Amino acid sequence: MCAEQTRPPYMEGLPPMRSDLAFDALAALGDGVWIADRTGSLLYRNQMGERLDDMLWIRGGLVGSMEDVVFNFQTLVSMAESENSTAEFRLSNEDNEHRSVVLEMHRLADSGELIFHARDVSRESQREEALHDRHVELEEAYVQLKNAQIQLVNSEKMASIGQLAAGVAHEINNPIGFVHSNLGTLQNYVGGLTTLLDAYELALHDPERDVGQPAARVEEIKRQIDYQFVRTDLPPLLAESREGIERVKKIVLDLRDFSHSGHSDAAEWNFADIHRGLESTLNIVWSELKYKAEVRKEYGELPPVECMLSQLNQVFLNLLVNAAHSIDGRGVITISTSHIGDEVCIGISDTGSGISPENLKHIFDPFFTTKPIGTGTGLGLALSYGIVKKHHGRLVVDSVVGEGTRFRVFLPVKRPP
Repeated sequence: MCAEQTRPPYMEGLPPMRSDLAFDALAALGDGVWIADRTGSLLYRNQMGERLDDMLWIRGGLVGSMEDVVFNFQTLVSMAESENSTAEFRLSNEDNEHRSVVLEMHRLADSGELIFHARDVSRESQREEALHDRHVELEEAYVQLKNAQIQLVNSEKMASIGQLAAGVAHEINNPIGFVHSNLGTLQNYVGGLTTLLDAYELALHDPERDVGQPAARVEEIKRQIDYQFVRTDLPPLLAESREGIERVKKIVLDLRDFSHSGHSDAAEWNFADIHRGLESTLNIVWSELKYKAEVRKEYGELPPVECMLSQLNQVFLNLLVNAAHSIDGRGVITISTSHIGDEVCIGISDTGSGISPENLKHIFDPFFTTKPIGTGTGLGLALSYGIVKKHHGRLVVDSVVGEGTRFRVFLPVKRPP
């Protein structure tokens, strides 16, 4: 209940606040409540209403007290056109405190009294602003996290290629070596054949000479260059050289496909041949596998899978390299594929040393590795797990110590919307 001396002019002469239970509840309400008769004469206000009365009310060019802005004839007429109406006001005081309130008016049909309820929406606005700011921060953090993930995947790709660089260079050097040797042999063959052609040309352009002399010269040159052997050796020499160049070309293309990273996820999502990805990855990692294991392929019939193949290639490479590293001496690595319902399954198993149960639960943790220092980053399986999850798939591992390990990658044929 307000003291009489603190009442604004339009409250002078009003009876004291009613003290029954309903009005006690209104008095304790955190929103402002006013009751006025149909002419706008105030009959009651609660404690919050009294505090709001002391503030400066602003709406539609009107600035002043609540009596001036709300309980004026124009506002009351506009608000009383319906039984319920709502208007928003801005409030301020000498302490530079600002509020925004939504004032709801209800007209009682029986008595015609007007009930005003002011709800402070400042906190809601602040919460909305805070939520908006938080949303912006989360979006920025998400972009940074996504960029960091892309950089991490690319770094791991480069690290993988770096670790395999010597083997890849060897795989490229072998065909380049025999192509270079074949070109030297081909140069000698071309020189001999050119000499033979010159002898034929001389015989054709000098018909007056003794016929036996040019013929003998031609036969002598054919004997010197071993013409029959050159003729027999040229086709396989060229075919072998072409095969070597094709091998180098394939390795380079596979390296390019493997290390490729798009700037947009949408640009990389395509229906792709999983077997092609496995074969290109095998080509890159072959130098790491061929001395450690026999690679067996048990491919089933697979439909095109909607995926980011360059990222899945990183998963395949990590699993294949880990399989090779787990084998002491020489063993077997088996790559299997199958189509199960709406999923495809890619299995990579080895006959290596296996993974102990205490390590098995940590293998997907970032930076966890059982390899010696300097031989592993501890990121390969963690990144592989993240890539498979990004594809809405599952990465499952089974392992028995002393017998080997099997990783299975389950992927949906079409990514869910």
